[in-house]
Amino acid sequence: MIDKVLLKKLNFIEIYQFFGGIIGILIMLYLLFTTNTNEYEGFFYILLILPFVFFAFCIYSAWLLNKKRYIIGLNLVIISLFLQLVAFEFYGVFYTSVNGIAINFTLDLTNDILIGLDFQPSQFLLVFKNNEVLHFKLNLVAFGMLIFTYEILKRLRVSLYYLI
Repeated sequence: MIDKVLLKKLNFIEIYQFFGGIIGILIMLYLLFTTNTNEYEGFFYILLILPFVFFAFCIYSAWLLNKKRYIIGLNLVIISLFLQLVAFEFYGVFYTSVNGIAINFTLDLTNDILIGLDFQPSQFLLVFKNNEVLHFKLNLVAFGMLIFTYEILKRLRVSLYYLI
Protein backbone atom coordinates (compact mmCIF):
# COMPACT_ATOMS: atom_id res chain seq x y z
CA MET A 1 0.00 0.00 0.00
CA ILE A 2 1.25 3.46 -0.88
CA ASP A 3 1.49 5.81 2.11
CA LYS A 4 -0.47 9.06 2.29
CA VAL A 5 2.57 11.33 2.10
CA LEU A 6 3.63 9.71 -1.16
CA LEU A 7 0.08 10.03 -2.54
CA LYS A 8 0.03 13.75 -1.67
CA LYS A 9 3.30 14.26 -3.53
CA LEU A 10 1.96 12.34 -6.52
CA ASN A 11 -1.17 14.51 -6.47
CA PHE A 12 1.00 17.64 -6.42
CA ILE A 13 2.90 16.48 -9.51
CA GLU A 14 -0.38 15.59 -11.21
CA ILE A 15 -1.95 18.99 -10.49
CA TYR A 16 1.22 20.84 -11.55
CA GLN A 17 1.38 18.98 -14.87
CA PHE A 18 -2.34 19.32 -15.57
CA PHE A 19 -2.76 23.01 -14.83
CA GLY A 20 0.56 23.90 -16.46
CA GLY A 21 -0.63 22.14 -19.62
CA ILE A 22 -4.04 23.82 -19.57
CA ILE A 23 -2.54 27.28 -19.02
CA GLY A 24 0.01 26.62 -21.76
CA ILE A 25 -2.69 25.62 -24.25
CA LEU A 26 -4.73 28.71 -23.36
CA ILE A 27 -1.72 31.01 -23.80
CA MET A 28 -0.82 29.37 -27.11
CA LEU A 29 -4.42 29.68 -28.34
CA TYR A 30 -4.34 33.38 -27.45
CA LEU A 31 -1.08 33.81 -29.36
CA LEU A 32 -2.48 31.86 -32.30
CA PHE A 33 -5.60 34.01 -32.53
CA THR A 34 -3.73 37.30 -32.13
CA THR A 35 -0.95 36.53 -34.64
CA ASN A 36 -1.38 37.32 -38.32
CA THR A 37 -0.58 33.93 -39.88
CA ASN A 38 -1.18 35.07 -43.45
CA GLU A 39 2.44 36.17 -43.87
CA TYR A 40 3.80 32.76 -42.81
CA GLU A 41 3.82 29.55 -44.80
CA GLY A 42 5.14 26.00 -44.94
CA PHE A 43 7.34 25.02 -42.01
CA PHE A 44 5.69 27.64 -39.78
CA TYR A 45 2.56 25.50 -39.43
CA ILE A 46 4.56 22.58 -38.04
CA LEU A 47 6.04 24.96 -35.47
CA LEU A 48 2.47 26.02 -34.61
CA ILE A 49 1.45 22.44 -33.82
CA LEU A 50 4.46 21.59 -31.61
CA PRO A 51 3.33 23.63 -28.56
CA PHE A 52 -0.04 21.89 -28.51
CA VAL A 53 1.66 18.48 -28.74
CA PHE A 54 3.99 19.40 -25.87
CA PHE A 55 1.18 20.61 -23.59
CA ALA A 56 -1.03 17.64 -24.52
CA PHE A 57 1.88 15.39 -23.55
CA CYS A 58 2.05 17.10 -20.15
CA ILE A 59 -1.72 16.76 -19.63
CA TYR A 60 -1.53 13.09 -20.67
CA SER A 61 1.15 12.42 -18.06
CA ALA A 62 -1.10 14.03 -15.43
CA TRP A 63 -4.01 11.88 -16.64
CA LEU A 64 -1.87 8.74 -16.23
CA LEU A 65 -1.06 9.77 -12.66
CA ASN A 66 -4.77 10.35 -12.04
CA LYS A 67 -5.58 6.85 -13.32
CA LYS A 68 -3.00 5.43 -10.87
CA ARG A 69 -0.59 4.37 -13.59
CA TYR A 70 2.18 5.95 -11.56
CA ILE A 71 5.33 4.44 -13.08
CA ILE A 72 4.44 5.31 -16.69
CA GLY A 73 3.07 8.72 -15.66
CA LEU A 74 6.18 9.66 -13.68
CA ASN A 75 8.45 8.52 -16.50
CA LEU A 76 6.55 10.82 -18.89
CA VAL A 77 6.77 13.66 -16.35
CA ILE A 78 10.55 13.17 -16.23
CA ILE A 79 10.71 13.35 -20.05
CA SER A 80 8.69 16.59 -20.06
CA LEU A 81 10.92 18.05 -17.34
CA PHE A 82 14.04 17.22 -19.35
CA LEU A 83 12.51 19.11 -22.28
CA GLN A 84 12.02 22.12 -19.98
CA LEU A 85 15.42 22.03 -18.32
CA VAL A 86 17.38 24.15 -20.81
CA ALA A 87 16.33 27.03 -23.03
CA PHE A 88 18.69 28.60 -25.51
CA GLU A 89 19.12 31.07 -28.30
CA PHE A 90 22.05 30.07 -30.44
CA TYR A 91 22.76 32.00 -33.65
CA GLY A 92 19.23 32.03 -34.99
CA VAL A 93 17.65 29.05 -33.21
CA PHE A 94 15.52 29.90 -30.18
CA TYR A 95 14.04 27.13 -28.01
CA THR A 96 12.17 27.31 -24.73
CA SER A 97 9.53 25.10 -23.18
CA VAL A 98 7.87 25.63 -19.83
CA ASN A 99 4.96 23.73 -18.33
CA GLY A 100 3.83 25.63 -15.25
CA ILE A 101 6.36 28.24 -14.22
CA ALA A 102 10.07 28.78 -14.75
CA ILE A 103 12.66 30.68 -12.83
CA ASN A 104 15.63 30.71 -15.15
CA PHE A 105 19.29 31.21 -14.42
CA THR A 106 20.28 33.15 -17.54
CA LEU A 107 23.68 33.43 -19.15
CA ASP A 108 24.04 35.96 -21.99
CA LEU A 109 27.22 35.48 -24.00
CA THR A 110 26.42 37.76 -26.95
CA ASN A 111 28.80 40.68 -26.40
CA ASP A 112 29.76 40.38 -22.74
CA ILE A 113 29.07 37.78 -20.12
CA LEU A 114 25.85 38.77 -18.35
CA ILE A 115 24.23 36.65 -15.65
CA GLY A 116 20.67 37.02 -14.39
CA LEU A 117 17.40 35.48 -13.33
CA ASP A 118 14.08 35.67 -15.15
CA PHE A 119 10.56 34.33 -14.75
CA GLN A 120 8.39 32.67 -17.41
CA PRO A 121 4.85 31.23 -17.42
CA SER A 122 3.82 28.18 -19.48
CA GLN A 123 5.08 28.48 -23.03
CA PHE A 124 6.67 26.55 -25.85
CA LEU A 125 8.62 28.36 -28.55
CA LEU A 126 10.84 27.05 -31.30
CA VAL A 127 11.82 29.88 -33.62
CA PHE A 128 14.33 30.25 -36.41
CA LYS A 129 15.47 33.81 -37.04
CA ASN A 130 18.54 35.59 -38.33
CA ASN A 131 20.55 37.04 -35.49
CA GLU A 132 23.79 36.41 -33.70
CA VAL A 133 22.64 36.09 -30.13
CA LEU A 134 23.94 33.54 -27.66
CA HIS A 135 21.78 32.91 -24.55
CA PHE A 136 21.54 29.88 -22.30
CA LYS A 137 18.93 29.43 -19.59
CA LEU A 138 18.66 26.77 -16.91
CA ASN A 139 15.13 26.34 -15.55
CA LEU A 140 15.59 26.05 -11.79
CA VAL A 141 11.95 25.01 -11.20
CA ALA A 142 12.26 22.17 -13.74
CA PHE A 143 15.57 21.15 -12.16
CA GLY A 144 13.98 21.01 -8.71
CA MET A 145 10.89 19.22 -10.02
CA LEU A 146 13.12 16.71 -11.81
CA ILE A 147 14.92 15.82 -8.58
CA PHE A 148 11.60 15.74 -6.68
CA THR A 149 9.93 13.50 -9.30
CA TYR A 150 12.90 11.16 -9.47
CA GLU A 151 12.86 10.73 -5.68
CA ILE A 152 9.10 10.07 -5.76
CA LEU A 153 9.62 7.48 -8.51
CA LYS A 154 12.32 5.80 -6.44
CA ARG A 155 10.11 5.70 -3.33
CA LEU A 156 7.17 4.46 -5.37
CA ARG A 157 9.19 1.59 -6.84
CA VAL A 158 10.35 0.57 -3.35
CA SER A 159 6.79 0.82 -2.06
CA LEU A 160 5.41 -1.27 -4.91
CA TYR A 161 8.24 -3.78 -4.55
CA TYR A 162 7.25 -4.44 -0.94
CA LEU A 163 3.65 -5.07 -2.02
CA ILE A 164 4.69 -8.09 -4.07
